[in-house]
Amino acid sequence: MSENNNQLKGKTCMITGANSGIGKATATQLAKMGFHIVMVCRNKERGENAQNQVKKESGNNNIDLIIADLASLKSVKNLADEFKKKYDKLHILINNAGVFNSKRILTEDGYESTFAVDYLSHFLLTKLLLDIIKKSAPSRIINVSSDIHRYFKINLEDLMFEKKYSSQKAYGSAKFAIVLFTYELARRLDGTGVTVNALHPGHARTKMTQTNVSWIVKKIMNLFSKSLEEAAETSVYLASSPEVEGVSGKYFKNCIPIKSHKMTYDESIQKKVWEISEKLIHI
Repeated sequence: MSENNNQLKGKTCMITGANSGIGKATATQLAKMGFHIVMVCRNKERGENAQNQVKKESGNNNIDLIIADLASLKSVKNLADEFKKKYDKLHILINNAGVFNSKRILTEDGYESTFAVDYLSHFLLTKLLLDIIKKSAPSRIINVSSDIHRYFKINLEDLMFEKKYSSQKAYGSAKFAIVLFTYELARRLDGTGVTVNALHPGHARTKMTQTNVSWIVKKIMNLFSKSLEEAAETSVYLASSPEVEGVSGKYFKNCIPIKSHKMTYDESIQKKVWEISEKLIHI
C-alpha cells in the first residue's frame, strides 16, 4: 500500500486536528513509515501529549507540533507563517480537523463554526501554503470529507445557517464544500505536480462522533463503526501509496475512487463556492 521507508523518510506531512481520533491515527501510521510529521493542534497540553504518544508508538522522533485554532482566520494565517519560517518543503497536506456542534456557534470572525473549522480554515490554509507545496512537487493535498455530504447538500443562500440551524446540515454542508473545493483546486493545479483528492474515512468512535448526538443515533452509528486505524487507512493510502501518484480530483472511500454527489461535479457551483470563500477569508 505504501512506498518503502527510504523513499518516505524525511518527507514532510502536515496534519490538522492531529491530537486525537482519526488525525492522530493517521499521524501515527505515517510516522511509522518514516514521514516527518507536523501535527497541528488547538490545545498545547493535549497537543504535546499526542506528540509524545505518536513518537513512542511510531519510534519516529521527527514529530513536530504547531498550535493553531482553526476557528480563527488570524490563527490560520499565523500557522502558515510559522510553518514557512521553520520549513522549506511540504510534500503532504492533510486537511483533517473537524467539529460537529449541536448549537449554532459563531467564530471570532463572525462565521458559523462548523463551516469555518471544517471547510473555510482549510481553504485558507491550503491557499497560504500552495507556494511551498508547489515547490515541493510531486506533492499531495488530501481533504477529509464525509459521505454525509450526500444527504445534506450546501445551501449557497444560507452558508452560515442564519435562518435555521441543524448540526447535521451544517456538518454535511461543510463536507460538501470540501468536495467542491477539491475538484476546483485539482483543475487549477493541473500540470503543477500537485494532486488533490477528497475522502470519506467512514464512521469511527471519536470524541466528535460521541458528543452532540442523541443516544439512539450514537448507538446505530457505533454498530457500523471502524477502529481509528481503519478509519485512517484511506488518508494514509492517499498520502503514501505510489498507486495514486498523479491521481487528482477524485473522491475516495476504502482506498477506492468512487462517485461523490452528482451536484459536486457542477463546475459553476465549484467556482461560486471558491469565489465566496475568497471573499470570506479577505484575500
